[in-house]
Amino acid sequence: MITDLQPFYEKKISCLYCGETFTTKKIRSRFSAAYQIDADFCPHYKDNQYNSLYYHVSVCPSCGFAFNSEFSPDFTPLTKNAIKTNIADKWQSRNFGITRDLKTAFETYKLAIYSASLKEERHFVLAGLCLRLAWIYRQQKQLEDEQRFLKLAIKEYDASYLYSDFVDSWSEVRILYMLGELNRRVGEYKQAINFFSKIVNHPERNQDRLILTRTREQWTLTTDEYRKVNPDDGLST
Repeated sequence: MITDLQPFYEKKISCLYCGETFTTKKIRSRFSAAYQIDADFCPHYKDNQYNSLYYHVSVCPSCGFAFNSEFSPDFTPLTKNAIKTNIADKWQSRNFGITRDLKTAFETYKLAIYSASLKEERHFVLAGLCLRLAWIYRQQKQLEDEQRFLKLAIKEYDASYLYSDFVDSWSEVRILYMLGELNRRVGEYKQAINFFSKIVNHPERNQDRLILTRTREQWTLTTDEYRKVNPDDGLST
């Protein structure tokens, strides 16, 4: 007998820190199709009940360590001890493997950012967490908090670009684009233009035609926005 496909399914996860196995909810992609995607790839959903961003982070109910699929399984003795002292020893068991609301989603991201910081995870991973949290604030039209986490994402993407810790996940062209677009969104127009110009002159720019097309569009938009707030500056493009 064929049953109706449910939006949520249970996924079994092993905690990277303590090794405990637990289940958490995920949303099937057919139920979480975005009706709009912003230039920085932020998705917008008609019904936040099926907002896949809410389920991006897994939280171990046993120790409180929060992570996503981009975390590495490796810990140094120092980072293990930092997580034990600051998270596991203070944790009061909670189950985040249920249907999540906005408040719960916020909690999971902040736990994951804290976990990643203590673990000394890649800058690229921290940037992605900050960016997704900024997206949720944008969806809620909470501009001040969105801007705060966009700036944190920029800081981490800058470090990721500097230390090349993004190479197993993104191309250089893509991280340059993200740095350009995020700087535009926080009003750092000259920085944004600088990053966009690096893409147009990059030897691998034609390997990602979508990013190249978006770069040209956003470069033009950034220039227009800059001139509106700085009409007397003869900005050269």
